[in-house]
Amino acid sequence: MTFYDWQATFSRQTGTQGEFCIVIGGKGIGKTFGLRMQCVRDFINKGSRFVELCRTKDECKAVMVGYFDRLQDCGYFTEYVFKTEKNAGYIALKPADESDKPNWKLCCYFVALTVFQREKKRTYSNVKRVIFDEAIIDAKDRYHRYLPNEFFILANILDSIFREQPNDKPVYRVYLLGNSCNLVNPYLQHLGVNTAPRYGYSFYNDKHTLLHYVEPTDAAEREQNTLVGRMLTGTAESEMVFGNKFDVGNEGDIAQKPSNAKFAYGLRYLSREFGIWHDLKNGYIYVTDKIPKGSKSTYALTKRDKTLDYALIQRNSNLMKALANIAWADGLRYQDVATRETFWKVLELVGVR
Repeated sequence: MTFYDWQATFSRQTGTQGEFCIVIGGKGIGKTFGLRMQCVRDFINKGSRFVELCRTKDECKAVMVGYFDRLQDCGYFTEYVFKTEKNAGYIALKPADESDKPNWKLCCYFVALTVFQREKKRTYSNVKRVIFDEAIIDAKDRYHRYLPNEFFILANILDSIFREQPNDKPVYRVYLLGNSCNLVNPYLQHLGVNTAPRYGYSFYNDKHTLLHYVEPTDAAEREQNTLVGRMLTGTAESEMVFGNKFDVGNEGDIAQKPSNAKFAYGLRYLSREFGIWHDLKNGYIYVTDKIPKGSKSTYALTKRDKTLDYALIQRNSNLMKALANIAWADGLRYQDVATRETFWKVLELVGVR
């Protein structure tokens, strides 16, 4: 079996190029293991610390348990001892005499996005890498959700972590790790990625963001040689877990609006906007992710604080119900999968499931 080549990724990060890095790869290819090992080596060799981000406090507590165990189980850093406590990780050389106390040194911090306001007051020292593992949530997971404005919460946390660091040509690295379980997520949406990206490395945002969509080279072997692989053989989940393919569902309703389609009105929902276009010739309604400039027929469904505005939704109920009826009649077409998945959230407001 092959494992993720972190050195190939590191070699593409020079200066501020690729400083924000997203790695989307199948399970079990060593993304987390390899990066965690590199961070420990960085501390031992250079004294630089790292941060492990989690979405909630409960996730932080779970991640901290046995955080370094896997590394030592595989024979790495066995001359050291580790511990985690009070949202931090510590390392020490193993004492020659078991009766001696280890000389503990702080090597990492654990931070939850849900407490980012409090974390602004925390002092971080000599941090060079930040890891956010499992950053992408499976759409089928009913028990985990993205935070409202999660991308900007992450940005606030990163500002708190790095703003007190030395400013003499600092080099910081942020890594978001995940699987191809859901194309619609705040991180790919921020990059404008609305369709499954091509395999390999791609740069975005003036090359400050590096996306690596890992092409699986041994998916069949992994599926055959693991219990989970054999359980999922022949399913869409196996394609996602081992084949690293985004589940985009049935793409029969994905189509570009024709030139004869006429703009009807726009809808704003959370931080997204949608253009509704009528194609009277073919009888379809097309949904795009942009509203023409200067449009006066635009209706907001959420307030400025991103909460639902039920009064406005009720006021626009005729429009919403008309869209619902058209959706039930399979009369809606979307410019891409991401637009469809997000617009379904709008349709749920009027009972479309």
